[in-house]
Order: sequence, then C-alpha cells, then structure tokens
Amino acid sequence: MVERLHRSLHSGLSHYVNANHKNWDELVSFYLMSYRATPHNHELQSILLVAWREMVLPSTDNLNARLPKDNTDDHQRLENLKSNLRLAYKLAAKANRMSHQNNKRCYDRKAKPEQFEVQDLVYLYNPALKPGLTRKFAKPWSGPCQIT
Repeated sequence: MVERLHRSLHSGLSHYVNANHKNWDELVSFYLMSYRATPHNHELQSILLVAWREMVLPSTDNLNARLPKDNTDDHQRLENLKSNLRLAYKLAAKANRMSHQNNKRCYDRKAKPEQFEVQDLVYLYNPALKPGLTRKFAKPWSGPCQIT
C-alpha cells in the first residue's frame, strides 16, 4: 500500500514540479491534501479517518467562512464526535471487507488446484526459522520429498 501511495505521489508531483525538479518538497503537502480529500475505490475520504470530519474545499460559490449557526455545548460536540467516529469505523470496516472480497475474487480467478498422488515428488515449504537465524538467508523449501 505504501508503494502504491509513493507511485501516486510521484505521478502527481511530476505534473507540477519546476523544470529543475527543485520545488517538489513544497508541493508534497498540497498533493497530500488533495489525495486525502479524494474518495478512492472504497468511497471514503481518508481525511475522514484522520481528522474525523470531511474536508471542505473552497469553490467559486463557497468562499465565505463557515461558522456554526448554533452554539453547541461540549457535551453535544462530544456526542457528535462519537457518532462520527462510529460511522467512520463502520465505513472503514465495510471498505476493508469489500477490498478483501475483491482481492479474493482476483486471486481465485487465477488459482488452480493441484492434484497430487502417491509417489509424486514435491518440495516441502516450511518457513519456520531456528532461533538466531535471519529470514534473509533462510531456505524455506526442502526436498524433493516423496508423497507416501
């Protein structure tokens, strides 16, 4: 996911950096603001999960500052925040389920079940490491082994 964000960041910044590529660091915050305000495939603004409210961007017909019309007390604001948090968690959980289902559907489309028989030679996958060894140099496959 981080690599995907970096690819989007690189692509987005490439449209706005100057000719000598020296001002990219000034543009990162603007790009991230627009990225967080954009609904992605799960229809949820990421700013909602960060700031617990939707981002209001200025437009031609909405340049005036918004002030709350009523003077809500702290208890009411706390209840509103709790309500918004519950909604954000529910939407994030739904988006996570949808993403998981989509990933499973894509995986299942390409997965093919293997049929093994007795006397077939196979490699055994065992990713467990002995204490003190590093995963970088480990050999998780052993074999060939014969199916009995």
